[in-house]
Amino acid sequence: MPRDRVKLAEIAQKHWTRAGEQIVWAVERKGHIGSAGKAPHAVVTAVPEASIAEPEWPLPTAAVSSGRFSNDEWAHDPAVWGWAHARGPEQISVRWADLFTAGRDECWLLLSNQRLALVVEGEVLAPGGGGLFSRSREPQPEPLVTWWEAPVGAARRFVAVPLGRQVEPEWFVRIEFADGSAFDFRDPQAEQSVRTAHANL
Repeated sequence: MPRDRVKLAEIAQKHWTRAGEQIVWAVERKGHIGSAGKAPHAVVTAVPEASIAEPEWPLPTAAVSSGRFSNDEWAHDPAVWGWAHARGPEQISVRWADLFTAGRDECWLLLSNQRLALVVEGEVLAPGGGGLFSRSREPQPEPLVTWWEAPVGAARRFVAVPLGRQVEPEWFVRIEFADGSAFDFRDPQAEQSVRTAHANL
């Protein structure tokens, strides 16, 4: 999988978009996800099977992994990249947390002027094997496989939020969904990312 969001965005623009659709964001997961008062997130819905190696990310602190923190203090743990806020497992942010967890660092968030989606590169899910001769006869995987998508209207708002309880906040982008749930992801340039979204939607 490309570790470069620009390269991933180029692949998405060429192979994934529809007529008139433009990629706005390609966001890479860069750490653990929390939910229900602690991190890492525990998967609660069915997810695609994927043999993806666990990234060598540091574990969240003991306070965050056990839920012994107040309000949004989890944001100060650099091992935590995202957080799902929801009332129940049927909401979108929980589904995102489940799929990001299953896809590990190979699951990307795409925002276009038409859709929100979580995607994984096809060759990660179906790597070729058996040498050049056998691979030449096998169908090539799709460049990107969509695990979840919805019209961009599924997101009610994109907001840059300063989190934590220190003088210098930790900046996150918050996607507020129409179902009342929300998903935060760490982004030091959150304000610019949100401006970019607003300018292109």
